[in-house]
Amino acid sequence: MPSSSLVLSVGALTLSTLLAPVSATLYGIKDSYAGSTFFNGFNFISDADPTHGYVKYLDQSDAQTAGLVKTVGSAAYMGVDSTNRYSATAVGRPSVRIESKNTYNHGLFIADIAHMPGSACGSWPAFWSLGDGTWPAHGEIDIIEGVSKNTKNLMVLHTADGCSVSNSGMTGTLNSAVCDVSVSTSGCSVTPTQSNTYGTDFNTAKGGVYAMEWTSTAIKMWFFPRTAIPASITQGTPDTSNFGTPTAAFAGSCDIDTHFKNHRFIFDTTFCGDWAGNTYGSSGCPQSSSDPIAACVNYVGQNPLAFTESYWLINSFKAYTAKPAVSSTKSSTTSSKTSTKVSTSTKLSTTTKASSTVKTSSSVKTSSSTKASSTSTKVSSTSTKASSTSTKASSTSTKVSSTSTKASSTSTKASSSSTKASSSSTKTSSVRKTRRTPMPDSRLPVL
Repeated sequence: MPSSSLVLSVGALTLSTLLAPVSATLYGIKDSYAGSTFFNGFNFISDADPTHGYVKYLDQSDAQTAGLVKTVGSAAYMGVDSTNRYSATAVGRPSVRIESKNTYNHGLFIADIAHMPGSACGSWPAFWSLGDGTWPAHGEIDIIEGVSKNTKNLMVLHTADGCSVSNSGMTGTLNSAVCDVSVSTSGCSVTPTQSNTYGTDFNTAKGGVYAMEWTSTAIKMWFFPRTAIPASITQGTPDTSNFGTPTAAFAGSCDIDTHFKNHRFIFDTTFCGDWAGNTYGSSGCPQSSSDPIAACVNYVGQNPLAFTESYWLINSFKAYTAKPAVSSTKSSTTSSKTSTKVSTSTKLSTTTKASSTVKTSSSVKTSSSTKASSTSTKVSSTSTKASSTSTKASSTSTKVSSTSTKASSTSTKASSSSTKASSSSTKTSSVRKTRRTPMPDSRLPVL
């Protein structure tokens, strides 16, 4: 309450304060795979190729002895044998397939790749993730994939029945909206409109960064060429709000949390097989047989120098989990002054009420799964969406009349609206998967 003797040197004061809670989803690092310790986070898989490729996957010891895995500078190198010839009856050309020891449910996953296997006849490189259990029960996410002379990447989801996506919210071209492999083993796929997303063209442009965000509502992917990587990524504090429109956005009639669980991330290079082999006849590559798979095997086996560029050079692969939403309040105040003086011996009452309430709740579930000798803990990230209404304070103007020494009191009424932020709870569950999708001739035309 002002004193009974109050002198205002301002004849009219207009005060406008806007309170606007601002929310952003930020990610914190969970796992970082880079440099000389890159391969410590992966298992080397030397089993027969589940996609029936003409390939012999080596274990870590044999791969190191053969020079197929090593550290080059600060990057991890994964190559194939580009020296020896192999007969059509051999298991195939030696190569490497690695799977992350840890499994994941939700998060932001970023791979900085300096070089990927070049566009070569019969080759089939991929960077992807695979759920546990019997394929495709818990899904497959192909972030980088292509065959033979392809010049553009293919981003793909493969699921069990009941998953389809809409053609919106992305810059890429949706080739198929149905992810259910019982309808088509091709899954739902998106081709980037950008150049330099795959193979030789990607390498010529000095590579780039692929990012995949996995939440309960969508699986989104971005490609950033080397010259256009967002600052938040290079600074190690990725913020998807400044990534721009995704290259691919898989959302729609698909329960993401049901179809995608407990994924391990995989880098590999295979040859021929269900996709590269079946499409070899239309690939523009040398044909030594009317049978596309036989022609593919013959070419891959007898032309080692064709695969000198069939290697991965990975600067880093990082897994992030979402932090709770951060709210900040921005205030702007404008005032205007007039030259009128008001003196009063009576009571001047000014009542201003402004209330702003922000409520945020989140739930995080952590599940752990043990397989063989490794235990991996999956933490689902909480994404909190806050919607806010701005609080506006409007003030009434002060009218002054100066007859003797009477001043009419100024009443300022401020009406405020409460800001409520409702949070979404993210729930995850876990299971495990073993095989990868076969690709028939009808998958997609060679890009």
